Amino acid sequence: MRTANSNQAQSSIPDSNEINEYIKEYLRYSNYSNTLECFEAEIKSKQVSNKMLNKQQIVKQTGEDQPRIFQLLKSDNMKTKREINLEKESKQFNKKYQQILQAGRQIFSVSINLLQLLHSLKETAKNENLSETLENYKIQLGKYHKVIINEGKPEGTELITEQVMHEHKTKLFKNNQDKNVDGMIEVLLSLRVNALQIAPELRKNLVYELIRNDVFNIEATDKFDFVVHLLDINNQSLRHAITSLISVISSTLRGVEYLTYNGNMIIIEKIIKILKEQENGSVTQRFCLAILQKASIKDTVIPTYVHNEMIQWIVNLIQKSVNTKIHVFCLDFASATLANIIHTPYTLQYLEHQPRFSHQVMEQLLKFIKDQIQVSVLMHVLICLSYLSKENFAKQMEECKFVERISEFVEYYSVINTENEAAEIDKKTVLDLCAHMFHPKDTSLDNSETLELNELKTEDRIREYENEQGELIFECFQDEVS
Repeated sequence: MRTANSNQAQSSIPDSNEINEYIKEYLRYSNYSNTLECFEAEIKSKQVSNKMLNKQQIVKQTGEDQPRIFQLLKSDNMKTKREINLEKESKQFNKKYQQILQAGRQIFSVSINLLQLLHSLKETAKNENLSETLENYKIQLGKYHKVIINEGKPEGTELITEQVMHEHKTKLFKNNQDKNVDGMIEVLLSLRVNALQIAPELRKNLVYELIRNDVFNIEATDKFDFVVHLLDINNQSLRHAITSLISVISSTLRGVEYLTYNGNMIIIEKIIKILKEQENGSVTQRFCLAILQKASIKDTVIPTYVHNEMIQWIVNLIQKSVNTKIHVFCLDFASATLANIIHTPYTLQYLEHQPRFSHQVMEQLLKFIKDQIQVSVLMHVLICLSYLSKENFAKQMEECKFVERISEFVEYYSVINTENEAAEIDKKTVLDLCAHMFHPKDTSLDNSETLELNELKTEDRIREYENEQGELIFECFQDEVS
């Protein structure tokens, strides 16, 4: 028993040399040079070594309280409950990840068999277009296969070459002239596959290359005829291909500026039109919302959203989601777009001159905060309400009992039960958001001029962010194939 207790005590005491290093590091950082010299001299002396040895023996034998530094270093090795849960979740995710990879390998096996079957049919059909289509399929399949065998890690370390980019653009325009819709789809999807395959840190440069090569011939012609023509063709596969590539381009502010060249909003208008024609939650609708959400960072785009009734459309979409299942991506991006729309001076002025409409919007948003909507949408709705909680909308706030209903929500939300730690964090974030946005403000000092001078324009903030952050996220959905 004595040996066991002795070993346990010994293992509970951190290594003396390690502690000494921490102390010396602190002394150097604080410029306690004299103390450091004395401390180092004492460590080197045999007397101090003997003292430390005797002290450890006393601790073991008498059970005397250890110095607090021992406790601090010991606690570094103790895992919190949250860390243990995260470890478990990580293992589960890794298991699912491996299952997805395995499923991907099986899908490729089936795809290769189908290609071989098509090749045998090609011999009898003797169709040149079929041959080219098969070659394009093989190229794309090969690129997806590289992603699978690399276990999802992008292999691309270089951008698409100038020659490849030029070939894609030439094929795209040739297929358009030949009215070959399938050919256009192949080229558009091939460009997007290249975008998805490339390393994340190079994606921003890829977008810039697509713009520099004027992939839609916008700058060369000073017109949008080509891309508008593609968007007007009533073919679901083509709309999926074109909107997914436009979504890639709109991932940077420069991309949004390219799509709205010379202030022309025709592409935005077409995307809104396609959005409203799609089934709620469909893949193409998701890409349309991704484009509109990214484009909403540019203030000059917002009037087009307002006049094309995007506020009403988004409010209706959230309303439908209360009783009908709608894809989480659509709700998240739509509500984020709504927040960006309402935030702008243009929209606030528009709503101020439309008191009846602004009342309807405010009333509907206040209803949403008591409905069972997902947390990200709830946060966006609260942000929208904070933009409307201004003196200009005092009448609407009074009619809707704005302050009372926000207070009721905070009181209700603060006592809801959370199922897990993630839900508890979401709850705290929502309540912190309310405290920050709706607490009484001190208006005794008018600092509006200071705020105006200090506040960066949205576009400047985005440019600054893009310069600092090299990585972009391109949307990709597992149900795209169907």
